[in-house]
Amino acid sequence: MVREQSTPLTRVAAEPSWLFMLRLAALYFAAIALLSKVALGDGWHIFWPLNGITIALLIGRPRRDWLIMLAGIELGTGIADHYMYHIALGSEITERLLSMFEVALSAWLLPQFTTLDDWLRKPGLYTRFAAAVTIGPTASGLLAAVHYHLAGGLDYLTGFDNWAIADALGIGAMLPLAIAFRAPETRALFKPPRLAFSLAALGTALAIMAAIFAVSQYPLIFILYPLLMLVDYLLGFSGSMIALCCACLLAVYFTEHGFGPFANADNLAMSRDFAVQLYLGFHLLGFLPISILFLERRRLHQELKAVLAQTVELASTDALTGVANRRTLDQRIDEQWRQALRYQTSLAVLMIDVDHFKQYNDKFGHQAGDGCLRSIATTLGKHVCRAGDLVARFGGEEFVVLLPYVEAEGAKSLAEILRVAVYELAIPHSAGNSGRVTVSIGCAAMIPRENLSFKQLLEQADEMLYLAKRAGRNRVCIGGELLTQKQPSRSVGS
Repeated sequence: MVREQSTPLTRVAAEPSWLFMLRLAALYFAAIALLSKVALGDGWHIFWPLNGITIALLIGRPRRDWLIMLAGIELGTGIADHYMYHIALGSEITERLLSMFEVALSAWLLPQFTTLDDWLRKPGLYTRFAAAVTIGPTASGLLAAVHYHLAGGLDYLTGFDNWAIADALGIGAMLPLAIAFRAPETRALFKPPRLAFSLAALGTALAIMAAIFAVSQYPLIFILYPLLMLVDYLLGFSGSMIALCCACLLAVYFTEHGFGPFANADNLAMSRDFAVQLYLGFHLLGFLPISILFLERRRLHQELKAVLAQTVELASTDALTGVANRRTLDQRIDEQWRQALRYQTSLAVLMIDVDHFKQYNDKFGHQAGDGCLRSIATTLGKHVCRAGDLVARFGGEEFVVLLPYVEAEGAKSLAEILRVAVYELAIPHSAGNSGRVTVSIGCAAMIPRENLSFKQLLEQADEMLYLAKRAGRNRVCIGGELLTQKQPSRSVGS
């Protein structure tokens, strides 16, 4: 799994608490100023995004850090509110305490964040997410309604609506986005070679969203849901969360400036703000679980591909030595034989047997014997390295090397290199004359003909191996180019 990188807000282990608190205060002051003056205006009554970001920050940190983080966040928020809206100090302190209560409660309901993959697999995640979106804002909204009624005479329902629903929408939209931004998958969207495609897809989606919320004479609002699904298909979970958040911001911006299908919602049986909230709430509650399901489906698809690749590798590889197994050898030699027959090229086979291996096993034990076979297989693999060549375990202590486009002399030269390489491993062995483990190698090479098969090539190599054994072992024997020739054309001793 790819390691998740830290962000500036998480690399604070050695940073003094007061400095960390001031940094958060400055960041939130700037964010509120930007949202209020540029993006939302008075639309924060409809959609307030910062609490979702705050919760994402909290669940990514140990709970012992929450108090200092909330102190910095609410300090910056309070200064910004007082500066822009001239809220009385007592009322502002009450609102900051309610906000701290809301985000702490919602964060407490959610699982701790480590990585996006791990977080999305937490048991009951969607239930806990829905609880965080509803319970935190509802509890603080009820208290806020009482505060607004006592402080300014505002009716309870309006006070609750101004606080709770906007916060709930903000948490529902921004929390998944803030979580996704901490994952490598999101960063990969904005790195070559995907950068141009990601920007084009998001740019097109934003242009369509702007038309949805800017044009009032055409019923375009139904397009948003399939558009979000298309973005999810193209860019994955992270891309769809970016698009969903942008949809919320664009809906609020255009509605606040008198554009789009919700600008005249006062003619309906509901307020303009509530109409926007109802529309966005439907998309948040309906799309997020679908996006999570899409993400899980993509993950399962990747895992199945990995498992299939591993299964294929296990099915084609000898478990003990790591080289190809007999099944893979049979498939490859059949393919290479047909190809050599078609183009009339030479195909060579080396049949390799470990000398006196039974005695080695009897004296040193099967674990030592397994280690011996692994060492020999590794040595063979180091010297048989052309594309198309194959080293396979034939069975027991026998190996086969398949060499396409190699004639008899080339096969003989490589066989001698392999024999010497195994000898130079200097694996001690009392049997034989050398005092170490050796191999005998039988070689065969031919240009296939219609009346022959690869089995006859293997039989000839096996016959040459038998002759090498009879001649004293630790040597190479090579047969003639014609299958009918029963005796080796030459024998090379070590």
